[in-house]
Amino acid sequence: MYEIFPLRIEQLISASSAEYRADAELPAAPHAGWVLVYLHSGNIEERCDDRRILLHPGALLLHPPGEVSAMRTVGGVPPEVLRVEFLCTGESAGLMHGFVTHAEPGEQRDVRYLMQRIPALFDADDPTRLRGEPALGEVQQMVLRLEDLLILVARRCRQPRRQSAVRQQRERRQTALVEAARSYFAANLHSELHIGALCEALGCSRAQLQQAFRARTRSTAGAEFTAMRLDYAAQLLARGALPGEVAAEMGYCSGAHFSKKFREATGNTPAEYRRQQMYLTARRQNRQQKDIDEP
Repeated sequence: MYEIFPLRIEQLISASSAEYRADAELPAAPHAGWVLVYLHSGNIEERCDDRRILLHPGALLLHPPGEVSAMRTVGGVPPEVLRVEFLCTGESAGLMHGFVTHAEPGEQRDVRYLMQRIPALFDADDPTRLRGEPALGEVQQMVLRLEDLLILVARRCRQPRRQSAVRQQRERRQTALVEAARSYFAANLHSELHIGALCEALGCSRAQLQQAFRARTRSTAGAEFTAMRLDYAAQLLARGALPGEVAAEMGYCSGAHFSKKFREATGNTPAEYRRQQMYLTARRQNRQQKDIDEP
């Protein structure tokens, strides 16, 4: 069964293909229909409700109905912009919501046709008005080109984004490097971290290590190691070890240095944390003993 009219333009509201001044702006306004924006040259900032999107040459953007849009030129090059507002129906129309990308070759073919024909059909001062009487079927031809462009856009929106093989391989390497570093951290919690020794043990450079951690954990190797050390120190304190014993066991240069780092991470000194944990442990044991004693 064929899919009939997945996208269909019911009405062309306005259309313009114009070169704006380098300091030009379009005021913010909501639109009743969809608004297609294509930037042929220059740079502009397009408003999409509360968002601001910087568009470069070749960019293609679609405002959904009801969205407040505005335009501001960026830089000293007068931008040439195609703007078409239209009413569109069809099951695939919702796929284009918030679409912004660079036009592909097939889409650029339709865009070039629209940019060539719109100035001859629509008044430059009033984009909602036609210039005189158009040739037979000329408006319909433009609508068909616009529909073809929208179908190509909707196809792209339906296709799941596939990561390239190179990117997948890089992500696997980064994940393996982070896991290997965490294993190294776990085996060396009792001493300070030396990045050079870590990189030598893992067979990577400092830049590769930090890049992997930022990409996979949004943190750094040093921050991850510090968090693991303090978590282990908290476990020792909760088991009843004294702060001085924990500082000595984990290789901190002094008890004061350990106390400062622990307080920065948890908001409590090691002694305060130990008292809290010992109190909670005692309460838990008393409650368990009470449950045993009660009939």
